[in-house]
Amino acid sequence: MRIRWKLLLLLLGIALIPLGVTGWLENRALERMGHELGAQTRDALIDRAGRQLAQLAGEYGTLVRRERETIQVALQAQAREVEHCLAMPVPVPAPRVLWAADYETDTPPAGATRSEKLLRPTPDGRQEPMLVTLDEPALYLAPGVTRAAVADDVARLASLRAGYQFLRQGHPKLICWQYTTLASGVHSAYPGHGEYPVDFDPRQRPWYRRAVEQGDLTWNPPLIDASTREVMIAVTMPVRDPAGNIVGVTGIDMMLRDLFQGVQVPVAWSRDAHTLIITARDAPRADHPGLLVIGEKTYLAAGQHWDVPIEVDWLESGDTVQLQQLADDVRARRPGLREMPYDGRNSLWAYGAADAQNACVLLVVPYDELVAQAATAENQVLQRTQHQLRLTGITVVVVAVLVFLVAFFGSRTVTRPIAELAEAAHRVARGDLAVRTHIRTRDELGELGRTVNRMIPQLADRMRMRHSLALAMEVQQRLLPESAPHIEGLDVAGRSIYCDETGGDYYDFLQLDAMGPRQLGVTVGDVTGHGIAAALLMATGRALLRSRLHIPGNLAQVITDINRQLSADTDAGRFMTLVYVLIDTAARTLRWVSGGHDAPLTYDPTTGAFGELAGGGLPLGIEAHWQYEEYSAPLLPAGAVIVLGTDGIWEARSPSGEMFGKDRLREVMRANAQRSADDISAAITTAVAAFRAGAAQEDDITLVVVKILP
Repeated sequence: MRIRWKLLLLLLGIALIPLGVTGWLENRALERMGHELGAQTRDALIDRAGRQLAQLAGEYGTLVRRERETIQVALQAQAREVEHCLAMPVPVPAPRVLWAADYETDTPPAGATRSEKLLRPTPDGRQEPMLVTLDEPALYLAPGVTRAAVADDVARLASLRAGYQFLRQGHPKLICWQYTTLASGVHSAYPGHGEYPVDFDPRQRPWYRRAVEQGDLTWNPPLIDASTREVMIAVTMPVRDPAGNIVGVTGIDMMLRDLFQGVQVPVAWSRDAHTLIITARDAPRADHPGLLVIGEKTYLAAGQHWDVPIEVDWLESGDTVQLQQLADDVRARRPGLREMPYDGRNSLWAYGAADAQNACVLLVVPYDELVAQAATAENQVLQRTQHQLRLTGITVVVVAVLVFLVAFFGSRTVTRPIAELAEAAHRVARGDLAVRTHIRTRDELGELGRTVNRMIPQLADRMRMRHSLALAMEVQQRLLPESAPHIEGLDVAGRSIYCDETGGDYYDFLQLDAMGPRQLGVTVGDVTGHGIAAALLMATGRALLRSRLHIPGNLAQVITDINRQLSADTDAGRFMTLVYVLIDTAARTLRWVSGGHDAPLTYDPTTGAFGELAGGGLPLGIEAHWQYEEYSAPLLPAGAVIVLGTDGIWEARSPSGEMFGKDRLREVMRANAQRSADDISAAITTAVAAFRAGAAQEDDITLVVVKILP
C-alpha cells in the first residue's frame, strides 16, 4: 500500500474516531437530558397544577358562598316586606287580585307573556315557555279554603307586587320564583302563573314544614319544581305577626344550575377533569364519610354544563382514609389538596372552604393527564437524538473527504448549519413547534434545513389529528353496548366493525323501566359517509332516541320526533337510516318502525322460510314533517333468527368487484341457525371477511342477531 493511501487512512481515522466518540457521548448526554427534562417538567407541572387547582377551588367556593349570601339577604328583605304588609290595615279599596286559575281560561290575563327562562313540559314531551305575568303576583288557595274566609289575607298579599319586583330586578339571573304561603291557605307567587298540580297544598310541602319547624332561614335540598319540573333549590324563612307568632312562610327558588353558573373552570389539563359541588351529610352507614354530590360540571364537545342529581349520589374513592380526612376538612371548613383515586384513576383533589351548610367546590384532575406533557417532551428529545446521530454520520463523511483540503472553510461552512439544526432539534424536543431553520445554502444541509422546516408543521398537524381521532374513537366505542342484555326468551348479540377510526354505523339495546323485564328494544342505524362527521351525527341520533324513549308515545311518534329534531340540527345532504324493533316475549309480538333502513331478515328453521320486517319511511334528517308508521307482527316461533344489519354487509365486494349480497347472508343464517346469537354474528362477519379475500373494507359493518328461545 502506498504511503499516500496510508496517510489518507490515518487522516480519516484521526477525523472519524473523535467524531464517533463525540457522537456517542452526545447521544448519552441527550438521553440523560431527556430523562431529566421529563422529571423536571413532571414535577413543575404537578406543583403548578396543585397551586392553581387549590386557588381555583378557593375562589369558586367563595363565589358560591357569595351567591348564597346574596339570596339570603334578599329573602330577609322579602320577609320584612311581607311582615310589614301583613301588619298594615286591609287596603281600601281592595287591590286587583290576579288568580292562578285565570291562566287556565281561554283568555289569558292582561300583561301575561311567555317566559324565555321558565319552561314547562307538554304532554307530547316538548318544552314550551310558561305563561307568566311580571306586572303582579298570582294568588292560589289551598284545597278547602274559600275566598270569603281569607279575604283580608288575599287583599294584603295582592299588594306585594312592588316588593317582589324590586328584589327580582336586583338579582335577575339568580331569582326564579318568589312566593309567600300563609297558614290560612293563601299562596302568592311571583311572577304570576298557573300550572299548579291538582290538590296542591303548599302548606304540606317540605320547604314549608322545614321553615316552620326550624323557625329561621332554611336552605332546602334540591327538589323538582311543581310547575316547570326543573331542579330547584329553595331558601325559605318563617313570616311572623307583631307578636312573634309564625303565620306563614316566604321563600325564593333558584334553578340549581343558575346558582353554580359562575363556576367556569377551564379545562386546562384534561377533558377528564371534574368540577363537583359537595356537602357533608349524615353518613348512609357507619364506615362511610358522608360526602354527598349535589352538582357536577361535565365537559362536552358542545360546551360545559351542570348536571344536578336528584337521586342520592355519594362521593366515593378507593382511598377511604383520605376520603374521610377530606370529609373532616369539609365539616371543619378547611381548604385542601389531596392525591387519591377517582373513578379508578389516581387524581389531584382540590377543594375550597365550605359554607355554613358544609357545601364546597371540589376540583378533580387525573394525575396521568397532568404529567402527559412531560412524557411527550422526553420522547421528543430521544427522537431528536437519533436524528442527531444521522446528521453526525453525514458530517463524518464530509469531513473525511475534505479534511486536508478545506479544513478551515469546510468546518466553518458545515458547522454553522449543523449547529442551527441542532438548536432547532433541541427546541422541537422542548415542545416549540414554531421554530424554523434559516439555512440558505443550496447543498444537502440546506435541503435538510428546508426539509426540517416542512417537517415541523406536518408533525404538529399529525399530533393534533392523531389526538382528535383517538379521542373520537374512544368516545364512539363507549356509545356502543358493552354487552348483550339478558332477556327471558331471547338470545341477543351485536357488533360493529368500522372501516375508519370512527364510523357512522350504530346499534343499541334499550331496556327501560316502563318496558318490563321481557321487553327489549333493538335499533340499528347507518349515517351517510364515514369519519368524525358521521360519528357525531350517529351520537346525536343515539342521544335523541334514548332521551325520547323516556317520554310516552308509540314507536312511530318516537321516530317522528327524532326526525324532526335531526332535520332542524343537520345540514343538507346528511341523513341517517334507522330501524327500531321492540320485541315482547310475554305478549309474543314484534313492533317496528323503519326510517329508510333495509328491512331486517328473518329465518324460521322449522319451515325453512325466510322473511323480512318490511316497512317504509324516509331516512331521518331529510324531511322534518314526515310521519312514520309503526308495523307489528306475531313473534316468530322458538329457534327463529332475526338479523338487523347495515349495507356494509351485503355491499361488501370481492377483489373482482362482486357484491356479497343478501342471498349469501341468508345462506349463512340457514347454516348457523342452530348456534347461539353470538356464534351466528361471528359467522356472518367471518363470511364477509373471507369473501373480501384481503380487499379493503369500504363501509362500516354493523349487525344485531336475535334468536328466539323456547
